Amino acid sequence: MRSGKIFDGLSKMGDMFILNLIYVISCIPIITIGASTTALYYTTLKMAENKESYVWRDYWNAFKQNFRQATVIWIIEFAACAVVVLDLMIAGGLSTQLGTVIAITVVVIAIFLVLLGLYVFPLLARFENTVIKTMKNAVLIAIRHLPSTILIALIHGLPLLVAFVSIAAFVKGFVVIMLFVASPLAYLESKLFVKVFYRYYPKTQCVEASS
Repeated sequence: MRSGKIFDGLSKMGDMFILNLIYVISCIPIITIGASTTALYYTTLKMAENKESYVWRDYWNAFKQNFRQATVIWIIEFAACAVVVLDLMIAGGLSTQLGTVIAITVVVIAIFLVLLGLYVFPLLARFENTVIKTMKNAVLIAIRHLPSTILIALIHGLPLLVAFVSIAAFVKGFVVIMLFVASPLAYLESKLFVKVFYRYYPKTQCVEASS
């Protein structure tokens, strides 16, 4: 029994490494980051639910199935983030009062973008919906389940914590982070997503990537 658990643990570690490697490679074109992230969460959500998972097949099926919607969402989110950064730069050059008002407004928008970014791709991986409704539901669910959202955000931000502690350590360990960290973090987050999404299964059609 114990040897079986050890074997299962080693097998899962191997799957995590393969999944991480596929994810990093498929993100390289940049435009594919949305589809790659959706496929990553599709696979880790299955793992988190202890469903039979075939990493290579599950990942690429989900990648192809969600490519169009995920890419549209990724472009919208990337453009919105670019606008937020630009607005903050502009606010810094304005008068104190006006700059403060603009900065506060932009920060509020940035918070909504963070909520969107945390949930939108896992939501797309699990539920079938339009782009607009998926983005809207991502923000609403993030707010509704705020305690889980905070935990997910903390997990998501662990690599940034390393950078905050030491930029040098982050730079030196960047390759390690890229090769080993993305899929385990997505898996930990998926454990929380499973509990959140479970409440919406009766009302929303679950998407299963075709074999």
